[in-house]
Amino acid sequence: MSKSTKLCGKTSCPRSNIFCNLLDKIVKRPSLQFLGQWGYHCYEPRIYRSLAKILRTFTPVYCPSPLSGITPLFYVAQTRQSNIFKILLQYGILEREKNPINIVLTIVLYPSRVRVMVDRELADIHEDAKTCLVLCSRVLSVISVKEIKTQLSLGRHPIISNWFDYIPSTRYKDPCELLHLCRLTIRNQLLTNNMLPDGIFSLLIPARLQNYLNLEI
Repeated sequence: MSKSTKLCGKTSCPRSNIFCNLLDKIVKRPSLQFLGQWGYHCYEPRIYRSLAKILRTFTPVYCPSPLSGITPLFYVAQTRQSNIFKILLQYGILEREKNPINIVLTIVLYPSRVRVMVDRELADIHEDAKTCLVLCSRVLSVISVKEIKTQLSLGRHPIISNWFDYIPSTRYKDPCELLHLCRLTIRNQLLTNNMLPDGIFSLLIPARLQNYLNLEI
């Protein structure tokens, strides 16, 4: 058991403590190997040290200044750990990103200079990539499909061939749903007051709407 895990066990871990939640949900992801270089696994200890540093004195406020050139959300998107990605989104971290499209591109595309893996290596990654894309569509009002296609035209490769099916047309072509815009407005107000996600469950609304605000559906 790691030192951080032992410390978490000795101290009281409130339900709202995102770091304790993350410790419980860390999963190993097959590395995307750079050609002739180390794989992304070399970043894994760094990212959780970074998360620990950010969340040591817990606050849902997140300031996305790059840590060693990579933010926690970017790394989790890069490794497509969808369960941790969901937690970070529930806390409003994607809304705080300066360029959310970069997170979407990270999910959809192989990083540049990375070899394309064979199908058997992608078995676990495909489903998580799809889940991450769906989660992004629950947070963003606009996803630039044009930007993704531009990257593809430059020779980048998609992790999943049918990525287009997991981005609703209301995020790039059709008018955005009023229900979704209401979700964004309420979440933004809660985020401004540092009340995501716990503040959702203090709202006097049906449980289904609470789940909708919390990106469950």
